Amino acid sequence: MDIGEINSKPALLVVAGLVVAGVGFGIGHTLQTDTATPQVFQGTVSAVSIKGDKFGVSLDGRQPGKSFGLGAVPWKDIDGTWHDSSPIECLKPLSQGQDIRFGVVHVNDPGFSTDLVAWVDCSNATG
Repeated sequence: MDIGEINSKPALLVVAGLVVAGVGFGIGHTLQTDTATPQVFQGTVSAVSIKGDKFGVSLDGRQPGKSFGLGAVPWKDIDGTWHDSSPIECLKPLSQGQDIRFGVVHVNDPGFSTDLVAWVDCSNATG
C-alpha cells in the first residue's frame, strides 16, 4: 500500500463532509419556514360580543374601529403572567373601554384572507 493513498483518504472524507454540510446549509436557508411575526396593535375596546368570541377596538384613538374574531389564544394578565386558557381577563363578554395590546397575523390565501389574533396583552388594561 502506498503512503500517499493512506493520507489522502481522510482528506477526501473531510472535503466531502464539508461539501455536504455546505449544500445542506444552502438548502436550509432557501426553504420557507412556517412561522409568522404578528403585527402589534394597541387600542381601546369598543365592545366585546356576548359570547366573548369577537371584539371591536379603536386603534390608537382612530375611528371607526376594527373588529376581530377571538379564539383560544395566549394572554397576559395585569400582573404580567401569561395564560393559555379562556376567558381573557380584559375581554369579558359585553365589556368595553379597556386599553389593550394584541398581536395579529394576516393570513392570505388565494380563496380568502383574514386576520387572526395571536395573543392578547391585558397588562395595561384600564377601563
